[in-house]
Amino acid sequence: MIKKIAIILFLLLQLPLTGRATTVVPLELDAIIDTATTAFEGKCIENRTELDPQTNFVVTYTTFEVKDALKGDVKSRHVIKQLGGTMPDGQSGYKVDGVPTFTVGQDYVVFLAGVSSIGFSSPIGLWQGKFSIQEGASGKTVSNGRDFREMKVRTPSVDKAAVAEAVQRLGLDEFKQVARRRVAANLQ
Repeated sequence: MIKKIAIILFLLLQLPLTGRATTVVPLELDAIIDTATTAFEGKCIENRTELDPQTNFVVTYTTFEVKDALKGDVKSRHVIKQLGGTMPDGQSGYKVDGVPTFTVGQDYVVFLAGVSSIGFSSPIGLWQGKFSIQEGASGKTVSNGRDFREMKVRTPSVDKAAVAEAVQRLGLDEFKQVARRRVAANLQ
């Protein structure tokens, strides 16, 4: 029991907390890409919540069918383990503020931190490293809910000084090109 409490305290101390909410420093896209050990475009095909035998915590395993690897060694299926979730009985479990969830059937571009010694891996900056893909009139676009100008994204559609309103969505292909250019620049 003491070991479990110590692990929970350790994990909670890894998150900057203010009151009851999780506070996360806003990251620029370059920092999200640079910090990620793995990045890919993929479809969430499964969420499985269970009691982790190693830590005795409720954890959620999310499985992605990878469509396009952007960084790291990514196989055709990629599974991440995150703290929290609701157990299959619907009654037990817990939610950790800021830890993103994924919807089965939804496409994403995900930038992941490395895997911890006990198997946990989450998107960089919690929800900031999770970009939802949507199909629109102009094709597929991505968003994590932030203004891309605040993330200092340098693309033709964002660099224009004439853009007065927030840029909430970028074209998927343009976004992946930005990520690939950054990854390639860091390899030089």
